[in-house]
Amino acid sequence: MQEQIHIPFLFTVVIAFFLQGCVATQSFPTVARGGDTITLAVGSPDGMTKSNTTVQFVSDVDSSIVSLPIRSVIRLRPDQTSKTALFNGFVDAQDNYTIHSQWLTVLVIDLPEGLTIGAGHVDINTAATYGALPVGVNDIPVSIEIIEGTGVRNDFNYNNNFGDVGAGNLSALESLPQAVFRTPYLAWTQILFAAAEVKINLPLGSVQTSDIRVVADDFYTKNAQDQVQMNWSRIDDELTVNFVSPSATMEPLQLRFSVVLSPGNTFITEPEPSVVSVKLYDANGIPTEIFSNVPDENFFTIGIE
Repeated sequence: MQEQIHIPFLFTVVIAFFLQGCVATQSFPTVARGGDTITLAVGSPDGMTKSNTTVQFVSDVDSSIVSLPIRSVIRLRPDQTSKTALFNGFVDAQDNYTIHSQWLTVLVIDLPEGLTIGAGHVDINTAATYGALPVGVNDIPVSIEIIEGTGVRNDFNYNNNFGDVGAGNLSALESLPQAVFRTPYLAWTQILFAAAEVKINLPLGSVQTSDIRVVADDFYTKNAQDQVQMNWSRIDDELTVNFVSPSATMEPLQLRFSVVLSPGNTFITEPEPSVVSVKLYDANGIPTEIFSNVPDENFFTIGIE
């Protein structure tokens, strides 16, 4: 139970307002002291990590700038049985811009002491991509007010329901290293199909199959509506990932998936992973394709991150 963490209820309720994948223009909480823990809802970037993202506090009072260390980068998702997940047209359309499932990325930051008292804002710069969205977090300042006093770092303490109390481990909620199979941006494609077979070459060496997880990106409304199912198999360094949609209404972006290894295992980076083939089939089992006269696999990528 040591890796269990209960995010405070109020935090969860507030975050629910931002699950449209948008960047929140205020920190949570909106008022804090130096030393307090705050969170920033930064929309739905793809590939955001602590190493490719920087955060700065800029005082509106004296223009002073202070770098803010990122404690954790966490993706939040709605309850899979909620209205947001199943019957929200805006959320359903969002993935056509981001080319990945609907998540909200939250930065957890422990504010340093000594920040200028008064109104200010947080500037975030990241190499992560926001897909085809015209604006990302790099373009949006997040407002915050610093008040007097010395704050306290939030350890997210929890009771494990057996009488023990401990600090939550935020790192247990962060993404593990993974090989991500990405689909091409097709700008609201009308291409639909019933099944797909994706073969990738992923050097795994002596990693046991029991230590491998293949995780299909969860597209909520689309996957539930299209009854998308996924299974996979492995022969040495070649993985075959199969998708089926009985309604024959699956879109190419729903093929996105990640290969994750249990902690203690590492990916081999030389040679790099590659896409071997992508085969699509219509409702009658007849091969179909996204791009005419060009192998579809040329437009899909897989990379370790």
